[in-house]
Amino acid sequence: MAEQSNSTALVKMDNSYEISIREFDAAGKSNTFMVPVPNNVDAQTASVMLRAAVLKNTTWKQHAFPVVLHAVIYADRMGLDIMAGDVYMAQEGRISTTAGAKIRHAMSTGKIKGYTIDITDGDPITFKDKSGKEVYKGPNLQAKVTVTVDGWNAPVIYSTTLAEWFVSYNPNWVSRPSYMLRRNALSKALEEVAPMGVEAEEAPTIEQPTLPIIIKGE
Repeated sequence: MAEQSNSTALVKMDNSYEISIREFDAAGKSNTFMVPVPNNVDAQTASVMLRAAVLKNTTWKQHAFPVVLHAVIYADRMGLDIMAGDVYMAQEGRISTTAGAKIRHAMSTGKIKGYTIDITDGDPITFKDKSGKEVYKGPNLQAKVTVTVDGWNAPVIYSTTLAEWFVSYNPNWVSRPSYMLRRNALSKALEEVAPMGVEAEEAPTIEQPTLPIIIKGE
């Protein structure tokens, strides 16, 4: 019996193209549908269905089409650009937002007056992957982010370590641990000032602090 597999293809019609998507349900029944491709389109004006179809054929090909469609709708609601990679599927099956997108969002609010990031060496530490292979051996880097916020009497301070963030299967963490820790620590601190995913009036109310806000690493 031939193996059943999902597929996408660009199909030439009379005077245009369409993306054909075929998927199999749990019972093995195939479902095929077509998504028209307009002659003139860009990532910002492309329809939800078209963007989902393109992603299904490229960076999101391992996910079922309804999942990709949900991710596109989610990104639109959050004001993110999924075509540029702002949204991705985490290993545990949860739609996530990149650190870069969170940083851009916070900086665009105009609330951030400035920030500093201090990266220092910690005690020696070793990380291994699931097979037991050593992927990192070096200092357990320490990060301290201080964010100055317009209108706040005290800064937001976030402290964390490489051990709290390191992902052994991600080559970026293995080859650039300092850069990855810096980027993720900054995005975490900025989220306290400008939460993503809700409109300003819907965001959790944060009382103006009179003492520094100390956020322990998660």
